[in-house]
Amino acid sequence: MQQLFKRANESLYSDIDNYATALRRIVAALPEARALCDRVIKEVRLAEALLDFGSGPQVIELQQIAFHMSDLWPFRDHGPTRTSGFSDEIAEAVRHADQARRAIGLLGRFPDETMAGELRICFTNMLKYLQEEGQLLTECHAHIRPFSTNSDLTRKRLNLLIAAAEARLPESEDRRAAIQTYSEASELLRSWEGGVPIDNHGVAILDRCINLLGASSELFGVLSVPAHSSVLNM
Repeated sequence: MQQLFKRANESLYSDIDNYATALRRIVAALPEARALCDRVIKEVRLAEALLDFGSGPQVIELQQIAFHMSDLWPFRDHGPTRTSGFSDEIAEAVRHADQARRAIGLLGRFPDETMAGELRICFTNMLKYLQEEGQLLTECHAHIRPFSTNSDLTRKRLNLLIAAAEARLPESEDRRAAIQTYSEASELLRSWEGGVPIDNHGVAILDRCINLLGASSELFGVLSVPAHSSVLNM
C-alpha cells in the first residue's frame, strides 16, 4: 500500500507540476497575443475610417471584412478559461488572416489608387499580426494540450488517494489531516476540470494543489516529492 500511495502521489504531483509550468509559460505569452490583436484592431479602425470616404460595392465588401475582423477574442467580455487548449482561437486567427488576404486581393481592382495603397498597408499589417498571433497561440496550445488530455487520469489518481487513505490508513490525526489535504486538492482540481483561469489566479490554483500534495507527502513520511518540482512557496 505504501508503494501504491507513493506512485499515485508522485504521478499526481508530476501531472499538476507540469501543467502549472505550462500555464506559467502561457500566462507570460498571452499579453503578447493580446497586444498583437490590439494592433489588428487599430489597423481595422484606420481602414474603416478610410473606407468612410469611399462608395460602391467594393467599399461595402471591404467594410464588411473590416467589421468581422474587429471581433477578436481578447476583446470579448470573458477571456478563455478552458484547459482544453487554444484550437478555437487559432482557427479564428486563420479565418481572419484569410479575410485580410481577400481584402488585399479586392484592392487590386480598387478605383482610387491612393486610397487603395493606404488600405493595402492596413490589411497587410493585419495579416502580419494575425499570423504572428496564430504562431504564438500554436505554441501555447502545444504547451497546454498534453496536460488537458490527461486531466481525467489525474482526477482518478486523486480519488484513489482519498479512498485509500480512508479505507487503509489507521485512525489518527495524521490520517484525518491527509484526507483533509487530498479532499481540498480535489476541490481545487474541480476548478481545473471546469477551466482554470488563464491568468495568475489559475497558476495560483495549481500551485496550491502542488503545495497540498507536498504537505501530504511529508505527512505520510512515505510519499516522496519529485526533486524536479517547480513548486512555488505560497
